[in-house]
Amino acid sequence: MLSRRVAYAHTASALAALVLSLALSAPAAAQERSRSTLSVVGEGQARVQHDLAVVTVGVVSQAGHAKDALAENSKATGEVIAAAKQAGIEANDLETTRVSVQPQYSYPPSGSREPRKIVGYEVSNALSIRVRELDKLGPLLDRLVVAGANQIRNVELSVAEPGPSRDLARAAAMKDAVRKAGIYAEAAGVRIVRVISIAEGQQDGPRPPVLRTLAAGAPEARAAVPVEAGEQEFRSRVTAVFEIEPR
Repeated sequence: MLSRRVAYAHTASALAALVLSLALSAPAAAQERSRSTLSVVGEGQARVQHDLAVVTVGVVSQAGHAKDALAENSKATGEVIAAAKQAGIEANDLETTRVSVQPQYSYPPSGSREPRKIVGYEVSNALSIRVRELDKLGPLLDRLVVAGANQIRNVELSVAEPGPSRDLARAAAMKDAVRKAGIYAEAAGVRIVRVISIAEGQQDGPRPPVLRTLAAGAPEARAAVPVEAGEQEFRSRVTAVFEIEPR
């Protein structure tokens, strides 16, 4: 009998504690639900000068037989690679991106039933080169054309280490959000208490400039290609939610 009374006493104590806990948490939950907030979108930008170029050059060779076209192309491509290395390009900044061997056809006159005929072969070799000193880019392009590159397919300017610039844009976006929140709070006659949440939005910016198919060059054209470095813009956007209260 005594053990039952003890059990009942423990149960009653537990129920009392639960009721007290609910009573204490209800006002806090109600206060949380009634909290006033202000949501603001901030935007920031950071600009930095380009310091890296990725150049894609090609060597295209043609001959009556595939092996002859391939041999000629391999020789010319080797000379282009050697010229790039002599200009100070490191081996890890050189990458072969495409090699192709394609038959070349002659087509019969319109209306003829004769089949097309293979008249030769074309071999193409594409080489991607990272240039880390942009003041050497123009002379390098000239040097590669003289060495045997007869296609410069594109030159893409970018930033080697974009992280610090992106962080500057993030900081600028957050400062912009705080500035806007202050303006709205002042106009509405409220006071900002604290930041509740920060959500980073999409980060983007203008794509790095690309110069496409600059030349299918004549070796005698010796003037260095003029290249201006320019700048790249990094953008950031944040959505910040602030708790506010009457003044």
